[in-house]
Amino acid sequence: MRIDRDSPCPREAELPQSSRPSIRHESAPEADQNQKSRPLNATEVRERTVGTMVSAALLAVLGTLIFAWALRAPQYPWLFAVGGVPWGVGLCMFGRALWKYTRV
Repeated sequence: MRIDRDSPCPREAELPQSSRPSIRHESAPEADQNQKSRPLNATEVRERTVGTMVSAALLAVLGTLIFAWALRAPQYPWLFAVGGVPWGVGLCMFGRALWKYTRV
């Protein structure tokens, strides 16, 4: 008996074929490069900077609240470390945003 490798196996032939067309995600490579390398105008830079600074301030507030909770609950000393994480991240975000904004 000769096996034809080009023909579908009997199990594949019995399965119903999907009627949905195949979906291809194509993006133009030049469009991606233009978006990444396109310089931002002053308004967009200011909006991004303010947005980052607001997020950083909210993280610092969250860290401060956790610090306050740690002061009220001395039996949980690890709360100081937990409170330091969002506070430190917020401080770094704020500093980086300010640095990038003043260096543009």
